[in-house]
Amino acid sequence: MMSGQMTPRTSASVPAAAVPTADTAQIRELLGMMKATLGTLAGTFQTLNEQSSRVTTLGPTMQHAATQIQGLRHQIRKQDRKQEVRMQEVRSLIQDQLKEQIARDMQAYLDEKIKEEIAIQVQHQVEAQMKEHVPDSLQEQIVGSRNQIIEVRHALMNSEARRQNSNLRTDDLNDQLEIVLKPDGTRSDVYPANLNALFAYSPVLLRILLRDHGLVEVQSREKNLNKFMAHIGITFQIVPVSAEDEQVSS
Repeated sequence: MMSGQMTPRTSASVPAAAVPTADTAQIRELLGMMKATLGTLAGTFQTLNEQSSRVTTLGPTMQHAATQIQGLRHQIRKQDRKQEVRMQEVRSLIQDQLKEQIARDMQAYLDEKIKEEIAIQVQHQVEAQMKEHVPDSLQEQIVGSRNQIIEVRHALMNSEARRQNSNLRTDDLNDQLEIVLKPDGTRSDVYPANLNALFAYSPVLLRILLRDHGLVEVQSREKNLNKFMAHIGITFQIVPVSAEDEQVSS
């Protein structure tokens, strides 16, 4: 009788196959209909077997009817074989379509891996050629020039940020502060959003902020705040420094 549906294997490194096409869905629907038909024929076949056994017990007068039933059983077997052949054809068609889909997915995966490998190899070749043909002193100059360009770029960004911050006044405490980068060219994780946020900083946050920007911390909180404000371009001191604080810090 019918064997179970075959499940195609896919490679572990290949993405899952795409959703079946409309043709594949129709084939599966046909496969389901065939299964239902074969189930019905199997039930009919069993019923005919039972009836045939009963007919043969009725004696010679029912021999003609028994012969007809045997002929019908033969036709059912023949139809059953045709259905099985058709089912196998459908299975093969489904497997072929799945194989094509897997092949397409594999090709896309391999193309991407090849591109990545080519990029890596090109980078290695460039580095090897530079080491072979460019003197060490020139390579150092190239690296130094790149670093200088980066430093100049960061300096320009900080200069522009300070220029914009210099426009803030005492009634602009909630306005956003432009970012002045750390000496390494990155933003401090505790950079304040505005001056009011800066004034609310705890001693720990203020200490981290000063260190991030290479500023020396003193004992006076007010002087530390004013020092950072001047560093980022603020042109006024909103927190006055007392004479006692001046003596402590000196």
